Amino acid sequence: MAVTFVGASSLVNSGTTPQIDITSFTTPVGEYILIAVIINKDLISIITPPDGTWTEVIQGINDCTTAADDHVYAIYWKRVTADDGGDVYSFFKDIDDNKCFAGCILTFTGAISSGDILDAAGVGVTETAAAADNVSFPAFDPVEINSHIVFVAFYGNDQTSYSAAMSSDTNPDCTIRVDFETGTGTDASIAVTSGDTTDGSNIAARTWASNSTTNAGNTGVVLAIKPEPVAAATARLLALMGVGQ
Repeated sequence: MAVTFVGASSLVNSGTTPQIDITSFTTPVGEYILIAVIINKDLISIITPPDGTWTEVIQGINDCTTAADDHVYAIYWKRVTADDGGDVYSFFKDIDDNKCFAGCILTFTGAISSGDILDAAGVGVTETAAAADNVSFPAFDPVEINSHIVFVAFYGNDQTSYSAAMSSDTNPDCTIRVDFETGTGTDASIAVTSGDTTDGSNIAARTWASNSTTNAGNTGVVLAIKPEPVAAATARLLALMGVGQ
């Protein structure tokens, strides 16, 4: 069973409060994986999820060459069942710094139904401190043959318009899922592109052009979502249909 992108929330951002309330994408009732991508334009804050049911993928600090590009970035995931979206999730930072605080939630289906959704390859990250148009991602070698590869770009300024294709865009051939920019404080952008691998082979390092009006320090994160095994997915579907009961 392939991992499939379902939809994304709108971007929520604030420059005055240490909390953002993100409403998940509305879907038909089903089992989904939610992935939250959050940025704060400061170096001293810690980003936390709503409750203990969210799992941290990565959280880091990019101390950029231009202070206005500095940012903390975080990614969390959550598994939901019998869910139809439209739920509000509040993310927090521990410092009320009056800096741009922004994020969104992406919804996927077809991920493994129990245990860690992340491929054993872990998470790859490239922090670019100097102002740059491109967001860079390290080489990444997924273990799963048919995993879904997700590239997340955190950009230290707004007015971006990411290119449809990356510097290398085969295995996986990616599709842009979100390209959001804020107009709050010193500004920021979040963009996500993703696609399926075909054989689990090593993915070479890539860049993704932001086509920004003003180049900025940025962070690129790559991860892989494990799909539900075909046999397990078939058995669950038959059970839902009442076959064999």
